[in-house]
Amino acid sequence: MTTSPRNISAPAHGAKPRVNWVDAVKGLTIILVVMKHTTYGTAVALGDTPYYFNLLCEWTIPFRMPLFFLVAGLFARKALFAPRRQFIDSKILHFLYFYLLWSFIQIGIKIAMPHEGAWDVTYKDLLLIPFEPFGLLWFIYALAIFFAFMRFARDVRPAIVIGFASALYFTRLHTGWTMPDETAQRFIYFVLGVYGAPYVFALADWAIAHARNAVLTGIALLALVAAIAFTPAIEWRALELTAALLGASGAIILVAVAAARGYAKPLSFIGSRSLYIFLAFFLPMAITRVLEIQMGFHNADLVTLGELVMAISVPLIVQHLLRSTPLRFLFERPDALKLKATPASNAAIATA
Repeated sequence: MTTSPRNISAPAHGAKPRVNWVDAVKGLTIILVVMKHTTYGTAVALGDTPYYFNLLCEWTIPFRMPLFFLVAGLFARKALFAPRRQFIDSKILHFLYFYLLWSFIQIGIKIAMPHEGAWDVTYKDLLLIPFEPFGLLWFIYALAIFFAFMRFARDVRPAIVIGFASALYFTRLHTGWTMPDETAQRFIYFVLGVYGAPYVFALADWAIAHARNAVLTGIALLALVAAIAFTPAIEWRALELTAALLGASGAIILVAVAAARGYAKPLSFIGSRSLYIFLAFFLPMAITRVLEIQMGFHNADLVTLGELVMAISVPLIVQHLLRSTPLRFLFERPDALKLKATPASNAAIATA
């Protein structure tokens, strides 16, 4: 399965080539994630739910996180069969570094600002970091777990792994602990991304080659998601899974068409830097909300829009400003904390 050359951007020296529509989908997912938290945060702060943003949130709930984990699995298969040392460094230590660093940062800020946000935080939360992720950082924790599990299961028949992930999903596990519950809820999408990657890329290639029909199909799929999401039917587990896959497919189709025609460059830019936003958006989001309310803005949708713009843009600006300073460790793992490849691994990679 090959991807059309027009959808692969030329990499910088030493970097891997990037698939534009994949980056654009990543950009869409991080925007949807930030939009959810700005919307709900505004509702709590103002006591008034943003009308339009809440509609968007409710519409995208069925496929927002499934799309995130599905796309995360698209390129996972190569890593699963990489040398062990390389895999541990890139898929375990990489996530572990940012998880630990930003857990301490976020909890520290929350302790220093105890009356901001919906979480009550104490020093005990620091002790729970290895077991209970703080806030949104469960995403990173989950990716490390998913990659580790799939590494161990890489030689297991796909049908067995998919069956196991599906069984987890239908258990509706609710322990009260984040990771068991989120793993049961989300692992199926990562698995489908790993094994379904050729079909996802084929879908994107079809969309690019048949733009008109693809746009109509994408709109129809997202309309079906709305028909499910805004009815009690969304509580049916099988329909919830169906809505997730329909929404993810519709989003991929539309974004692939837009990216192929050069309309998704902002999304691709954001998606290629989505980790920076994910790690740091909480702070500009909260500060912007406080400032807007103090300045007398009380339209919930406008307040949310302001938060969303700042929560997306400020982390990108800060990362750019810090990249040549000692503080770049906030967004880039230092070389001293990376595993060096063994000579045998280097030779194998060079041969490959």
